[in-house]
Amino acid sequence: MANAIKGEVPFTAAGGSFMLLYDFNALCTIEQDLEIDVADIGSKLSSASMLRSVFRIGLEAHHGAMSDIEAGRLIHDLGVEQAGEIIGKAFKAAFPDAAKGDGEGNVPAPKKPGTGRKR
Repeated sequence: MANAIKGEVPFTAAGGSFMLLYDFNALCTIEQDLEIDVADIGSKLSSASMLRSVFRIGLEAHHGAMSDIEAGRLIHDLGVEQAGEIIGKAFKAAFPDAAKGDGEGNVPAPKKPGTGRKR
């Protein structure tokens, strides 16, 4: 069962059920293997091979090591647009505070800690 709080996004493709998740390990893998900063991922997904690799990495937490070819078959079944939407949902779930920004990449400043008591 998917846990939205953990950033899990379920989907079905090619007759199976899958879960996409961009946890800390996935983010590190994106940076190391694809040699891109996670903050730049949105601008890189216009490349078909980048989209396929990012999709594959998001599957690893729940489905183990998978090849780009296997991930590509799932994308082919889903359609590129739907695969991109699933990636987008998973990244928004991975960074919930960033999703609360003003739409221009600006995240509101954190609130100052208090005691929780009103005076």
